[in-house]
Amino acid sequence: MISLRLLIFCVMTSITLIPIFGLSLWTNKIIKEQVYEAVNEKHLLIANNITFALNRYTKDLSSALKTSVISRNTNTNKEVTNRLLQQLNIHTLGKYNHKGRRIMTYFGDTIYTPNSLFSLRIDSQSITKNKVYFSDLKHGFLPEPSLFLYLKDDQNQLWLAALNRKYIKEIQSLISFGEKGHAAIVDKKGRILAHPNSDWESSGKNISKVSIVKKMMAGETGVSQFFSPALMQDMIAGFNVIDRTGWGVMVPQPIGELDVSIDRIKQLTLIIALISFSTAALLSWWISGIITHPIKALAKRTNRIAGSFDSKPNGKKSRMPPTKEFSALMLSFNHMAQQIEKDKSELSKKVHERTVELKEAEEKSRNLANLDFITGLASRMSAINTLEELTEKQEDFALLFIDLDNFKPINDKYGHITGDRLLQAVAKRIRSENTRKNNLAARYGGDEFLIIIHHPGDLDNLMSEVNQILDLLTTPYIIDGLELHIGACIGITRNIPTKKTTADQLIHQADQAMYHAKAKGKNKAILYSSTLKK
Repeated sequence: MISLRLLIFCVMTSITLIPIFGLSLWTNKIIKEQVYEAVNEKHLLIANNITFALNRYTKDLSSALKTSVISRNTNTNKEVTNRLLQQLNIHTLGKYNHKGRRIMTYFGDTIYTPNSLFSLRIDSQSITKNKVYFSDLKHGFLPEPSLFLYLKDDQNQLWLAALNRKYIKEIQSLISFGEKGHAAIVDKKGRILAHPNSDWESSGKNISKVSIVKKMMAGETGVSQFFSPALMQDMIAGFNVIDRTGWGVMVPQPIGELDVSIDRIKQLTLIIALISFSTAALLSWWISGIITHPIKALAKRTNRIAGSFDSKPNGKKSRMPPTKEFSALMLSFNHMAQQIEKDKSELSKKVHERTVELKEAEEKSRNLANLDFITGLASRMSAINTLEELTEKQEDFALLFIDLDNFKPINDKYGHITGDRLLQAVAKRIRSENTRKNNLAARYGGDEFLIIIHHPGDLDNLMSEVNQILDLLTTPYIIDGLELHIGACIGITRNIPTKKTTADQLIHQADQAMYHAKAKGKNKAILYSSTLKK
């Protein structure tokens, strides 16, 4: 026959076991859902950020190619467009007749330009005039597989530019998390443009049969799980597609890395559950002993009385009075509940900290695209994007194109570190002068800067503000104990709200005015007008 103490112990431990392990299972389920949800949001967010940056890049490439073709056809601003092509990592620019035969290579080395468009399988008859097209990854023209841009001008002549994948690779290389989390970019046919596997990247490996790549080639976006032939593991990835080119961007991470972190949390909750259960079992055995002790004592005394007629009470007293022990039991359960709540709070804190890290990674990724690395000013692409928004809204603003004089001799004489610090000092003055006025300042490239002045007022107010900036920039600088003197030339143009003007046109006008200022001497500011000689 089972003893009363064992029966009470089994009932109490069974009652305790259900909530403890039920809470443990519920916690594990919630943690797994939160981890996967956070990872899905992070991967898709990073993929969207990369897609946004590449969309801006392809838009800049299209604008640069159109500008270069206009420049070559009109024989103007060739140096400016050459510099722009170099900044955008374009190898060569060549012109072809309506039959697809090369006429001339205007920029870069001719060995990187095919003699005929037939080898690229470009049908000149099906191309719309003045529309920029992007090829898929081609082999056999450069030392590694390459991309090409092409368009047909108004004279039915074709222009072809060979694109270096440097910027695309840089964007991909910035993404790294966990042990094997990364980013990968493919063209519209599933060939690799950028990937952590250097052999795959240099050969332009075709991975179009991978399930997630098929989805990108179909224009889909979202989060998906797939098997990676590169890592030979199951992966989870956020993915998106660049509309203009059909390139696909995916941000995968091994599912095993997620499972490892989830398993660690599961082990912790299991340990807590076992400790809690062990504590509860000891308490149950102790309390059941307290409950059954008086019954055993009474049974012994009854047997003793029945056997010896001894009516004297047993002098032994219980060492643990029921009231005291029940109080101790309540304190133990309170301690257990506090411990579980504490552990749950710590788990929630870890999830919150991980969420904050993901948001910081998101902000860092966004800043990489919007800020200049050296000066901390807005980047060239960010400034162009702002100009496009302002011109689209037909806002009233002025654009300043600033080119520093005497910077290159200082940079050559004292080195690039001093040159960078001088650029940072210039940026600090520009920022301090314009931040309080809500103007946007950006580094356009090299020693060139852009300033967007909102609502500049009449011409006198505008020129007064420009002269203040010019005086500020030409004041001597103290860099590493050296007193450095530089000048500046400023080209100015205004956006007229009633006249439809593009960002490229405004930059071109301000740049043209700046070159006229240089022609008239240092430390000059000239407002653009249509009467300026080209």
